[in-house]
Amino acid sequence: MAFGGENKIKTIMAERTYNGFTNRETWLINFHHRESILERVKQGEAITNVLYDIKESLQDQIDKHLENSVVVIVQDMICSKYIVEKINWLELADHYTKELEYQAKTGLGLPIDFDGMHLDHEEFMKENCK
Repeated sequence: MAFGGENKIKTIMAERTYNGFTNRETWLINFHHRESILERVKQGEAITNVLYDIKESLQDQIDKHLENSVVVIVQDMICSKYIVEKINWLELADHYTKELEYQAKTGLGLPIDFDGMHLDHEEFMKENCK
């Protein structure tokens, strides 16, 4: 088996706890920004710069939201200004580097069609963010 065998794959998956990523926050960055991250890197931008831009933009959005709202405990828990610190930016950089290397080796590009599977963003959010 490629990449070091079945045991290595089981170990990697055991370390990741939310859809293959460290946590939900990290996965959400992948879910919402995957296409644009890959496209920008393919156009020559450094992955660290792309992720930094996303991090800064996300922090600005959170700060603006908190400034313009009545603060209650539920809102504090949902939209903490420290949520950005939970995101594993190094994991994302590694993930996209490996994905781009794989695409380069296999000739696969964006978008990747997993046997015609299409993920509807609104439907997903309704089902998973109740």
